[in-house]
Amino acid sequence: MSRYGIHELFEYLDASAACEELDLPNGEFVARNGKSFKKAMVVYTVLAICMGVLILFLNREAWDIAVFVLSLGALMLMLSLTLLTYRCTVNKISLKEEYWILCFKCKKEIFWKDIKYKKLKYGKTKSITFYDANKKRLMSFDASIVGFKRICKMAKRSSILEFKK
Repeated sequence: MSRYGIHELFEYLDASAACEELDLPNGEFVARNGKSFKKAMVVYTVLAICMGVLILFLNREAWDIAVFVLSLGALMLMLSLTLLTYRCTVNKISLKEEYWILCFKCKKEIFWKDIKYKKLKYGKTKSITFYDANKKRLMSFDASIVGFKRICKMAKRSSILEFKK
């Protein structure tokens, strides 16, 4: 068991996303963060803000700790918008990523034909990263994304070369 159970939490979130992946339609699908991941993010954000307020009201001498915890909660609140709105439409032609950063909508489309290299990582965290012909990183996914295994299969079928430095 890892320290504070963090590794077990990520394993649970990855397994939950893999279960959700079974409900994806054949053909074109939308890869997104799993429901369990979204719930955990909201719970940790609310917990951090509540703890900061509680520390502030119960112990006025520990205001520096309260401000630090409230700052973490505020940062998580801003980051949660990006994580909650992340979508990547995957089909046989392209991968189209969309998400919000504060009030700005970000879009990125990568065509499968432009992907020349892939890097698969297995171990504590599973991930796949795509690169172009110049070995510039285009897009990456980790196992907490619903549709991760299908993206890996599509990359394997496309006969994309392994990335080597």
